[in-house]
Amino acid sequence: MKMRFSPFSKHRKDKGQAMVEFALVSVIIVFIIIGTVDFARAFFTWASMANAAREGARYGIIQPRRWTSADYPDPNNIEFRARDMLSDLGSTTPVIEIHCYDQWGQAHEYERDWCRTGMQIQVVVKATFQSWTRVIPTLNLVAKATMVIE
Repeated sequence: MKMRFSPFSKHRKDKGQAMVEFALVSVIIVFIIIGTVDFARAFFTWASMANAAREGARYGIIQPRRWTSADYPDPNNIEFRARDMLSDLGSTTPVIEIHCYDQWGQAHEYERDWCRTGMQIQVVVKATFQSWTRVIPTLNLVAKATMVIE
């Protein structure tokens, strides 16, 4: 009796090995893809915050005493203009700070009433970025824009 070697017997062993290799590699590939998506979301969040800070500062150089809705009703104040530019940042609500500095970079106690032409106005947007996975840890993002009041 002659033993016959079937070409299919070797193929079945290779098929099982390929499935195990695919299972191991696919986990790594999924983590890389999720990490890339989380990094893109973090960058988009920071870019939105930077645009919001610039928009607030741009409005502030034209109307330097209109900081919040307590000073002037929406939509004609710096804080509203900055918040309006923010996209959906997830679970955290951004904090917007507005500062006015003299030509030497010093702030004063009553900044709002003291702001005038030639001084600098700074809008700072702060938020906490929460990733979908733990590939990227929780990040505290800060975006600032400083412009000279006209």
